[in-house]
Amino acid sequence: MQPPELHIIYEDKQLLAINKPQGLVTEFEHHLNFTLESLALNYIRSKEKYPQKCFIGVPHRLDRPVSGVVLLSKKKSVLKMLMDIFAKREIEKTYWAIVENKPAKEEDELINWLVKNTEIRKAIIHNSEVKDAMRVVLRYKFIKQNEQGSLLEIKLITGKFHQIRAQLAHMGCPIIGDAHYGSTKVYKENAVCLHARELKLIHPVTQEPLTLTAEVPHDEIWQPFVL
Repeated sequence: MQPPELHIIYEDKQLLAINKPQGLVTEFEHHLNFTLESLALNYIRSKEKYPQKCFIGVPHRLDRPVSGVVLLSKKKSVLKMLMDIFAKREIEKTYWAIVENKPAKEEDELINWLVKNTEIRKAIIHNSEVKDAMRVVLRYKFIKQNEQGSLLEIKLITGKFHQIRAQLAHMGCPIIGDAHYGSTKVYKENAVCLHARELKLIHPVTQEPLTLTAEVPHDEIWQPFVL
């Protein structure tokens, strides 16, 4: 299997933002020939005079079947800054999802409690607090609908394991291709119709506002929604 081409969204001396393709694991794993992290490291090494000194840090991640913007650090000191930004939620995350059903409300805030089941690698959603549960919050807005499904814009308030996938499925709108959470529509192998569309933050070094936007996948399900 050939490694995918990297689609660079933004790059400077401190940061590298990439539009991660579906099916690619974000962080380095020994049993995989390549991941987004390893491809990014090879990319910056290919441009440097002293490649052995290059560094790539991963302050956040996307699930393997999810596409979209991933922000990486090219310096260890900046990685700590980014991790603080994510931990303090000083960053605005926008996702797009194509779901099987139109939600009952055009827009809403979903507040649930999530329990991570490690045995089946699945997030179990509850309507009220239970033992070992984490409070999870997201806001969604219906954008448009066609014969494939409904496009939702999602503002992620908390970022927990499989949160968007599980919460949308819990309200009766599973993401297309996400059989793990009840989708009955076939999409692509190792892919679901969830896309990290945009990150907004203050650059940790320059202190300038930074908006990172990733194009949606070029396929027959996504493209009709953006044409």
